[in-house]
Parts: sequence; structure tokens; C-alpha cells
Amino acid sequence: MVASQLIQLVIEYKLLAVVLGMVIEEVIVPIPSPIIPMAAGAFLVEATTIGAAALEIFFWIALPASIASVISSYFVYGIAYKGGKPIIEKYGRYLDISWKEIEGLEHHFDSGREGYYVALFRAIPLVPLSLISGSAGLFRMDWRKYGFWSFVGMLPRNFGLAMIGWYAQKGFRDIASQIDKASTAVALGIVLLVVGFVVYRNTKDLYRKFLIE
Repeated sequence: MVASQLIQLVIEYKLLAVVLGMVIEEVIVPIPSPIIPMAAGAFLVEATTIGAAALEIFFWIALPASIASVISSYFVYGIAYKGGKPIIEKYGRYLDISWKEIEGLEHHFDSGREGYYVALFRAIPLVPLSLISGSAGLFRMDWRKYGFWSFVGMLPRNFGLAMIGWYAQKGFRDIASQIDKASTAVALGIVLLVVGFVVYRNTKDLYRKFLIE
């Protein structure tokens, strides 16, 4: 139902719907994210050859959609950047996580390669965008570097999805559905890993004590 509504919005409002859809996706609203650029490629591109379609998609879909996505991603990035430390300091003890440990990870993250990680994960449609924005903010990545590398990753992501939509035409719905299901599975997997880590951190001392006794 949501997917059909998104497709109809893209058909009716064209680029405006694409830009707004990317903004909504970035502020942690659960929508089938591949649908937006793929629908734009399927319904908004009039070119009939792959070269002409690529140019049209790059300038009229991928470029504005990526700019909108990066700008709106600063919402989650900013919350994590400003609110991460006080939240960890206040509630971290319940998860057996300290801000000192986060700072250690931040030092590792700030190795000069963090921009590559952001670009890579943003380019993969299966990775939730808000997770990348939040992680970059939590680890205090420089906002200018974050914006640049986010754009570097979003451009091929949106371009590739729009090209698939143009090539597959109406058949893109099934492809988008499979990508969205895989993305949901990845998100659930990450949640389970985090929960497993927290459980391990909170029970390891009890387990060692049990073995000693």
C-alpha cells in the first residue's frame, strides 16, 4: 500500500516527490526506500536509449535526490553528535558501555578512512541510511567531511536504482520489494547484534563467576 502511494506521488509530483521522499527517508520514517528513485527512473525519464537515459537520470534525478538526502541526513547526524555523549553518560551503565569506550572507537574511526566507509555504506541500498548518519554523528566525524562523502555514496546509489527502474519499467516493483526486504533483514540483524553484545557485556562477569565456583 505504501509503495503504491509513493509511486503515485512520484507520477503526480515528479521531482518534488523524489526530493521530499529522500528527506522523509533520512529522518527515520520506515518507507520502502528503493521505490522512490526506481519509480522516478521508470516514470519520469523519457529517453529511449541507455546513454540519453543515463544523462537524464544523473542530472534530473540522482543529483537533486542525493543533495536532498545529504542535507536532510544532518538531522540524525546532529542528534547523534550533540546527544550521544549525554545519553551514553546517563544510561550507558545499563548497557555496560562508557563514553570512554566510545571515545576509543571514535579514535579508531577517525583514521582517515572514515569517509570511505560512509561513502561505501551509503552506496549500498541494503544499509539503512539513518544508521550511517547516526554512527557518523556519534563518532564525531567532521560535518564537512561527512557531507562530502555522504554525497559521494548517495550519487551512485540513486543513479543505479533509477537506472534499474528505467530499464525494468513496471517490473521494478518486484525488484524494489526484494531490496527493501533485504534492507529490513539487515536492519534487524544489526539490532540483534547490538542486543547480543549488550547481553554478553552484562552477563560475562556472572558467567565467569559461575565457572570459577
